[in-house]
Amino acid sequence: MEIMRYLKPEVVQLGMANGHLDGIDPQKDPGKEKMRLKEAVISELVDLFMNTGQIRNRSKFHHDLLSRERKATTAVGGGLALPHVRSMQPKQFCLVFARSRDGIEFAAPDGEPVNIIFGIAAPSYDERTTNEFLRVYQWIARCFKEQPWLSEAILAAVDEHEIIGILSGLD
Repeated sequence: MEIMRYLKPEVVQLGMANGHLDGIDPQKDPGKEKMRLKEAVISELVDLFMNTGQIRNRSKFHHDLLSRERKATTAVGGGLALPHVRSMQPKQFCLVFARSRDGIEFAAPDGEPVNIIFGIAAPSYDERTTNEFLRVYQWIARCFKEQPWLSEAILAAVDEHEIIGILSGLD
């Protein structure tokens, strides 16, 4: 897959929230505080999506992505999350990437923190992008499942260009 078509340095973030935020105390009310953390992560992802220049309305898109995440977690396990949404707000298919070396609580099925996040968005009104949406989602999940070295390489990468290079080298 030609990942370079979607991932550019301006939509790659290497220092995601790192599993904690000021004012959030997981001991206070674990469920509520974890959701606040997840909401903060979604906000950071929305900022990355805005860097694509393909999102019509930030507020509406943020609402759509957060609503999707509230329905069911998009963490798939193995330190990977794939927050995704089909919405009226993207003008075309968009992909963003974020990393947290410390890990973020994201309600993963394996109970492990998430270190690698790919945000995926596509217009809900364009059937053409449906295939691309599913193809990219499946490709990412397959790559991380079939290539156990991949997570380690991404966590060790020093900059956005190295991340893109690693992903570009995958089939």
